[in-house]
Amino acid sequence: MSDIFARRFKSARLKSGLSLQALADKIGESITKQAISKYEQDKAMPDSKKMIELAKALNVKLDYFFRPARVEIELSEPAYRKRSTMSKKRLYMINETVRDLIERYVETENLFNSSEPVKLPAQDVRNIFSFEDVEQLAENVRKLWNLGNDPIESMVDVLEDNNFKVALIEGDEKFDGLSCWGNKKIPIIISKKNCSGDRQRSNLAHELGHLLMNVADGFDEEKAAYRFSASFLVPRGVAYNELGEHRKKLNLPELHILKHKYGMSMQQWVYRAKDLGIISASHAKDWFIWFRQHGAKIEPGKPVEEENPTRMRKIVFQGLAENIISPPKAAELLNCSINEIKKSMSGLNI
Repeated sequence: MSDIFARRFKSARLKSGLSLQALADKIGESITKQAISKYEQDKAMPDSKKMIELAKALNVKLDYFFRPARVEIELSEPAYRKRSTMSKKRLYMINETVRDLIERYVETENLFNSSEPVKLPAQDVRNIFSFEDVEQLAENVRKLWNLGNDPIESMVDVLEDNNFKVALIEGDEKFDGLSCWGNKKIPIIISKKNCSGDRQRSNLAHELGHLLMNVADGFDEEKAAYRFSASFLVPRGVAYNELGEHRKKLNLPELHILKHKYGMSMQQWVYRAKDLGIISASHAKDWFIWFRQHGAKIEPGKPVEEENPTRMRKIVFQGLAENIISPPKAAELLNCSINEIKKSMSGLNI
């Protein structure tokens, strides 16, 4: 039991973003930094009074510390956007949040043995030496997943339908998303909550690129991932059909229409047109200057709606309907209160 406590306690602390000293300071004189370190190393156990203090400080229920992990997930080194600007503490916090979430996700899948193998392109197609390789990989994935060249209605649904674990977590300006493998075989893509739908879709496609591409040494992986994102959302043949092969200028109304048709931002459309040689680099530069002057983070016009993962939640409520799990277990898996589960079951919080 003590080893379960040690692991769960450390997980709760890392998710909170508190250092050993910060947690000790938050509690006060009753628990020292040294004592907390011993708890995490399974060298000591706090008494019941101190456990209650720790749970309160970490904003978890007391039983969180003793909940055995029915699934254990080890994450590969995540590929982050903007990683270089994030603190080590923030990275630990995100990693532990993701690990906990994916452990609950896989445990949820196991209720119905609903996990299936992931369909991935052949290894040689995933080796990237040039932007042409990136374009071909994006086209290959669309063909493998039977997407055709039509606009992708929901990027989240496409990923979940192809057995990727997708989740949204809170993030600041220093975090857009990450991708990694769980236990070397589970593809995981995380994006930031509460951002515009076009930015979210770009993030998800960007992280998909990171997971799929084996980028050659000397080739910029971030630039390759940006290119994959645009190529996957709007294949080059589609871009030529929509814009023409050569244009002197693009205008705001057509970019806004295309943004909503394909769920890709106006700025990413400008990049796409430049990369494919449809417009000149100088015209693209004029657009980027215009976006900066008018607020690049909020584009003019109606925004694209944010998407939400539904697969894990759907499986949990199937488990409830079939009496495989109880409302408390459903709340544990979805990391919410029993009251929220009851509201959903009564139709008040669907």
